[in-house]
Amino acid sequence: MSDVIAYANIATQYATDVVDGTTDACVYVRQACQRHLTDLDRAKNESAFEFEFNSQLAAKACRFIELLPHVKGELANRRELILLEPWQIFIIANLFGWVDFDGKRRFRYAYVEVPRKNAKSTLAAGIGLYLGFADGEMGAEVYSAATTRDQARIVFETAQSMVRKRPDMQKAMGIEVSAHAVSSIATASTFKAVSRDYGGNLDGLNVQGALIDELHAHKSNDTYEVMATGMGAREQPLLFAITTAGFILDGVCYEQRTLVTKVLSGLESHDRYFGIIYTIDEADDWRDPQSWRKANPNYGISVHKDALQAEYQRAAISPDAQADFLTKHLCVWVAARSGWLNMQDWDDAADKTLVAGLFDKYPCFGGLDLASKVDLAARIKLFVKKIDDESHYYLFANFYINRAQLDNANNANQKRFIEWERQGWLTVTDGNITDFEKIERDIIHDSTQYDMQETGYDPFNATYLAMRLNEQGLNMVEVPQRVAYLSEPMKHLQALLTSKRVHHDGNPILRWCMGNVTVKKDANDNVFPRKESDANKIDGAVAAIIATNRAQYYDETGDLPSKDFESQLGDYLTDFVSFRG
Repeated sequence: MSDVIAYANIATQYATDVVDGTTDACVYVRQACQRHLTDLDRAKNESAFEFEFNSQLAAKACRFIELLPHVKGELANRRELILLEPWQIFIIANLFGWVDFDGKRRFRYAYVEVPRKNAKSTLAAGIGLYLGFADGEMGAEVYSAATTRDQARIVFETAQSMVRKRPDMQKAMGIEVSAHAVSSIATASTFKAVSRDYGGNLDGLNVQGALIDELHAHKSNDTYEVMATGMGAREQPLLFAITTAGFILDGVCYEQRTLVTKVLSGLESHDRYFGIIYTIDEADDWRDPQSWRKANPNYGISVHKDALQAEYQRAAISPDAQADFLTKHLCVWVAARSGWLNMQDWDDAADKTLVAGLFDKYPCFGGLDLASKVDLAARIKLFVKKIDDESHYYLFANFYINRAQLDNANNANQKRFIEWERQGWLTVTDGNITDFEKIERDIIHDSTQYDMQETGYDPFNATYLAMRLNEQGLNMVEVPQRVAYLSEPMKHLQALLTSKRVHHDGNPILRWCMGNVTVKKDANDNVFPRKESDANKIDGAVAAIIATNRAQYYDETGDLPSKDFESQLGDYLTDFVSFRG
């Protein structure tokens, strides 16, 4: 069988195997494969379909990359050439095989999300060299682009090393290698690394190929947009972004990922955008090695089970390591890099049969974190139940937002908020300001149903509401948002969760807020709830910490804490004055 037919058949067979379940894959990979198969059928049977698959062009790109050598690891030591796996052939065949009726490449943009150790940089480097020196383009400019010099040079140096190890390629194609460029005098083509801190102004580039490795690390869309706008003068350029998952949910990477998921699902049409995402499905257990295989297409080749097992063992006991395992090895997006809680412990604490009415005879402590316009307003009920002389906390949350924020297309969380309203987890009030009277009515109603001891509140936005509720006989206690008031409750709640003494009803908004909390200990081992971006809401977590502030004293003494907590703290500070030098 000729190479032309072989590569096309491998790509099609891979797509078929994924779609029929022979090859286990997540929903996004299945959708990408189905898109390819559907388009092959359309190209054959629909005269109005404006694209066709050119097996020869697909094979040319695949064959070129397979002539390149490995430059890292055991295969490099054995001087072996690259042997593309079916999933890689599928990607390359799509990018270079699909053309329009003028014979120009269909796809101008590509987004490939795949976990670490799946040969991302090798694939990107091969594509970059092809675009620069085998694409038949005069004056081709190919860039490995990033926000930092070191990141930009990873793909470039891989390509540079490939060419250096093939002097026959240099001679046959007239390619020269220098410290900062791979170039061809004959075609006036270059391959360089560029970044904002390495080379300064990126405007004015005439981009044939842009390779963006680890797009998730980009905090702004500046580099991506400069590369995209720099392609305007080319007939068939390619912006190729390849990345793992990350933590920045309001950044350019997640924005592109969201677009890809919409294109793959058919919610949005974009015939010039190729995308594929290797991850696990929502129902998968991230602790199951079968899930690791699903997310890693090079499993057993460059991704080894023993190495993943070692990383998993770290993740099982450390929130930080768990976040890295999920993002880097399974391509699961996680909101917080330095997570406060082990979210697997949080998930294990869920019991969807729990309802607040089961605890109407137990002491209840409230927590309020309110917002009037942009943020969520959060309300927590925390019940304390003694089991074998140990306190167990049972958490129930209510969330509120105004209709204007839900309808705001620029709200990064609009889609999830709409879904949570549909599911009944989120209360949406009319207008552009959240209705505090609705929250007040709900609090008063709860005070008649449960043994409400106290409700703590963040004084920002809640002082007037607290005054009104105090006047109606409720015990409202100000909990200032400072380390002195939040650090110990955070540690206490975390310790109870670890010892399986926290329980909740699986509220997805509360889980999201808990997962968004980041922490950084100070010199005195204090912690404080933070978030990595405005889109990563933590209001529900803060409300839970406030409720814990009020419950913790009762938990330890059996007595209600003093409402005059500020004066208590003042007394303690006075006691320590004598110890000053």
